[in-house]
Amino acid sequence: MAVYEYAGLDGKGKEVSGIIEADNPRLARSRLKAEGIFASSLEEAKVKSTGKERSFNISFRPAIGVGELALVTRQVGTLIDAGLPLVDALGSIIEQTEASRSRRVLSQIRQKVNEGMTFHDALAEHPREFSSFYRNMVRAGEAGGDLAMVLDRLADFLESSIALKRKVQAAMIYPIIMTLLGAGILIYLLGSVVPQVTGIFEDLGRALPAPTKLLLLLSDGVREYWFIGLIALIALFIGLSSWVRTPKGRYTFHSFLLKLPRVGNFIRVTALARFAKTLGTLTTGGVNLLNALEISQPVLGNAVIEKAIEEIREDVREGKSFRAAMQKTGHFPSEMRQMVGVGEESGALDRMLLKIAQGYEARVEAAVASLTALLEPLMILAMGVAVGFVVLAILLPIFDLTEALG
Repeated sequence: MAVYEYAGLDGKGKEVSGIIEADNPRLARSRLKAEGIFASSLEEAKVKSTGKERSFNISFRPAIGVGELALVTRQVGTLIDAGLPLVDALGSIIEQTEASRSRRVLSQIRQKVNEGMTFHDALAEHPREFSSFYRNMVRAGEAGGDLAMVLDRLADFLESSIALKRKVQAAMIYPIIMTLLGAGILIYLLGSVVPQVTGIFEDLGRALPAPTKLLLLLSDGVREYWFIGLIALIALFIGLSSWVRTPKGRYTFHSFLLKLPRVGNFIRVTALARFAKTLGTLTTGGVNLLNALEISQPVLGNAVIEKAIEEIREDVREGKSFRAAMQKTGHFPSEMRQMVGVGEESGALDRMLLKIAQGYEARVEAAVASLTALLEPLMILAMGVAVGFVVLAILLPIFDLTEALG
């Protein structure tokens, strides 16, 4: 069946649009008419190329979000496990999907599978929605004849990844809001309040204390040169962002982050948890260790750890044990290496990696709580020092004037 995009009017005269599957345009119009839709336009949905990635529409975000992907994966796996063929399972999911972009992608995949293409090859035509990790897991499931189980594990992985990401984001919301609020209050004080108060002292013609002079200088800078400062900040941000996108810049910046107190530990623990979870899920799904290492490397989010994984992969390819290769890099804790060694010796590396992931995910939660507990008092202290300086700079000339009059 082909996939068609339509636009038209329903029985109440309301404009509607969407997609529909049919063998040809005539049958598509007949189906729409049976549903009470009078199509004014009907075109076959075409895949548009976007460089290396292809999808139905050029977009800056995937047609299927991670949360929706986890749900779809779980549903397809459940339906296959219940005995439904893959094509029918996909058709059932498409009927329940409301988002038009998601329906387009799923319908295209169903069409390719129905034409005889393997599931993982059909997914490969949509790399923005289905990562290399996802596709290789599906490939292993198809090759091993247990696609339902692999999809269930994929859904577990996606759901746990979403939960971990939400915990980190929730922990960072408060510090970000406090930073923006504090900066806004300080800019308002310097730009509006301080000039009105300090103007009185300037009119008296008396010498002002050093803190008050500094405050006036900052206030004048905010009022007269705020636009230049804003442009400078934007230029600095763009320059740093461009530099960080380069391989050398990215590695240098990530290396610097790993050396920061508390922050570096949080980044390292998060990357290790993600590595163990991804590698464990892949090896449990039947992907060999070398390929699993290659697939796991891009998802870590830190160039230093990614380079270490690349070195491990080369050493394992040359015949070294996984544990010895990890020890050589110097980026993996001894307890993690020991557990990997036990897994290698017992032939249960996949299960051991998942246990490591559970332990490190718990550490991530503890690191988030620790980092948040540290940031809150530091931010309150910084705001207190800034506001205290403003108050002191205003009160000092008042005290001097009072002494002179007394």
